[in-house]
Amino acid sequence: MLSGWSLLIQIGGDWLVKHLSDLSLTFLIILIAPSEFAVLLFSQMEQYLALSLAALVLGLAALVGLIVTERRTALRRAPFWALILALGAVVAAPLLVSYEPAVRAAPGWTLRMVEPPGLIDGFVRACQAGAEVRGECQYEPLGWADEETLVYRKWCDGQFQVDVANARSEGDPGIAGPPLAYSVTTGRVAPFEGDLDSLYRQTCPPNQCVMSGLAAQAGFPPPSYFSGYFGDPLPSSDGRRVAFTARHVYGPEDLLVLEGP
Repeated sequence: MLSGWSLLIQIGGDWLVKHLSDLSLTFLIILIAPSEFAVLLFSQMEQYLALSLAALVLGLAALVGLIVTERRTALRRAPFWALILALGAVVAAPLLVSYEPAVRAAPGWTLRMVEPPGLIDGFVRACQAGAEVRGECQYEPLGWADEETLVYRKWCDGQFQVDVANARSEGDPGIAGPPLAYSVTTGRVAPFEGDLDSLYRQTCPPNQCVMSGLAAQAGFPPPSYFSGYFGDPLPSSDGRRVAFTARHVYGPEDLLVLEGP
């Protein structure tokens, strides 16, 4: 229910919060349930694209059929506007729901996402965060080539491995990709062709070099941040920036760079 609620709040903002608070719990559940189901359906790119394409094709076919059948009276028919609204919702969904990392910068600090998603990608990742579905990739910060260049790699296609005999489970990061270099100044990512052993790599405790730069956030779980699979923060050699991974509680994770005032 929380994922459907968060989706509605992101679309409607403070106005929706004010008016929904006056409704009964039963009505709220009935209202939120469809968005909860949609979040889960759209949390995989293939499903989202297939369902959206099917909805557009069927909706347009029905709209054309209605116009051909009704002709001049089509504009006065409720089904015509219902179809227009449905088609508009499919097209507008990625514009209304965008992805945000699990943490935000405190006042005076700057937070950069190393690989910000595009419009469609961002919508799917927002649904993953709402439905608590793990993202496709994990990020491993490897070190700093200089004060403005972070080197990292992605691990993709991982999964949780369940050990039934010992009643435990652990994450598998998947397959490692090639080293990549992220420029803090330009935001560009390119293959890294340097020597990994020459990178500056000095870890620090999260409460010392990350928490002070994050804004407190209300809600459940308590205001904090959850590190990704590779959780050691890496400050740059000049101490101005720190690279770290942060994830939604059970959802996708991001590689972030926090810069002090």
